[in-house]
Amino acid sequence: MFDEGDMVFLYIARGDLYTLKRTMRRLGLTEEQTLTRRGTIAGGFEVGEVIKADFETLWELTKDTSGLTFVHGESEGRRWLKSYINDYGYAFVIERPFLFKEPVTRVELKARYGVHVEGIIHISTRTRRPWVKSLLEDLMCREVMYL
Repeated sequence: MFDEGDMVFLYIARGDLYTLKRTMRRLGLTEEQTLTRRGTIAGGFEVGEVIKADFETLWELTKDTSGLTFVHGESEGRRWLKSYINDYGYAFVIERPFLFKEPVTRVELKARYGVHVEGIIHISTRTRRPWVKSLLEDLMCREVMYL
């Protein structure tokens, strides 16, 4: 759960390679044209307005801007979102998106922080682990390009 004003860093996980390649084709991009690489903390954004709503309302508010319709198509995107929502769900506005000029790689995470990452990682300022504090300090100091 995010609050307005929170900073979110994006780790580009392995994900479904078929979906990734299909989405890139729809965007007219080749792998060489992508700005990020899998296995990196590539950038992030600031959380804007947070919306709490029932599924139907949330779908109507986000179906054209969340990327679900573009990536999966309307019926599959709707089905995907429904699988995550019971009585109500959340969406938020992405503000001030950025990319790091030098992303944090999987190799760097292992060397600097002793963390082996294969999938998605969740880090939070509420975590008491020393490596998380060091990583967050490092991320906050990195040079960024705003999109």
